[in-house]
Amino acid sequence: MEAFVISSKLIIEEAKKMWIDYEILLENKNIFILKKWTKEILFKAIDCWLNSSFSYKIAKDKELTYLLWERYWFSVPKSLYVSKKNMNNIDYNNLKFPLVSKPVDWAHGSWVAMNLSNKIDIEEWIKYSFESGKVRKVILQEQIFWDDYRILVVWDKIIAWAKRIPPYIIWDWKSSILDLINIENENPFRWKWGNHDAPMSKIKIDEDSKKTLKKEWLTLDSILEKNRKVFVRSNCNLSTWWLAIDITDFISNDIKESCVKFCKILGLKVAGVDVLTSDISKTLEETNWAIIEINATPSIRMHHFPSEWKPRNVAKEIIKLAFNM
Repeated sequence: MEAFVISSKLIIEEAKKMWIDYEILLENKNIFILKKWTKEILFKAIDCWLNSSFSYKIAKDKELTYLLWERYWFSVPKSLYVSKKNMNNIDYNNLKFPLVSKPVDWAHGSWVAMNLSNKIDIEEWIKYSFESGKVRKVILQEQIFWDDYRILVVWDKIIAWAKRIPPYIIWDWKSSILDLINIENENPFRWKWGNHDAPMSKIKIDEDSKKTLKKEWLTLDSILEKNRKVFVRSNCNLSTWWLAIDITDFISNDIKESCVKFCKILGLKVAGVDVLTSDISKTLEETNWAIIEINATPSIRMHHFPSEWKPRNVAKEIIKLAFNM
């Protein structure tokens, strides 16, 4: 299973503990079958029959997802949609800076920039995104500075909830920022960045990381003063290195019920919901909150390997639902 992403490995390892047989069909594409009694279920990582192709397509299209949530009165950040046709004629009047720029149909934090505080930075980033040839439409969204959480929903239950923190480094008395990133990337928990084959990804150095440091008047060659802690990316996406703190035991029932409802509106039985809120222990009426994204094929590694608190056996819950156990 060397080529498998870690979500596939976690599903198979848990299936073995449950006396469920497995058969690998295409290792390089994460395709395998779980077999119990006379029933066989085809998996691709955590994806199986539980989520329909229709629900998957809706969840993948952020613009459509936001429109549906707004229709049902869920709180989402104020947004503006930009294509190549109108990229030189953006109306910022109804938006408050700073803004976040992200593609409509990409995942894993790709082509996302945060803390865009002026029109020049925004237009440069949008131009850079479109020139890549990989982005067809961009969402400009008001940035909300509340805590960032990933909720893992399996049908009618919240299985895990993790607080996500962007990557940071602390000076070790001698090394530059780049040296410290390279040292951390040698952590055995971070093997090969980009393949999702380890509990944690390597820290990615790109335009976002350079811009994040620039806002602190730093570069990759800078050497920090004593005990200074510096964030080296603006976002805390799974694929760009993060710290995940399990807080499943501390969230309010009101938020749990709302997250399940979010998923049912889109017809998703398994999903990762990204929420920003100022206090997860309070009801939605008592706190500030916004839902920013949903993922129909979420990675489960942050819940099995949290940086702090309890691991949550998400793989087992997915298998149980798939086999109606």
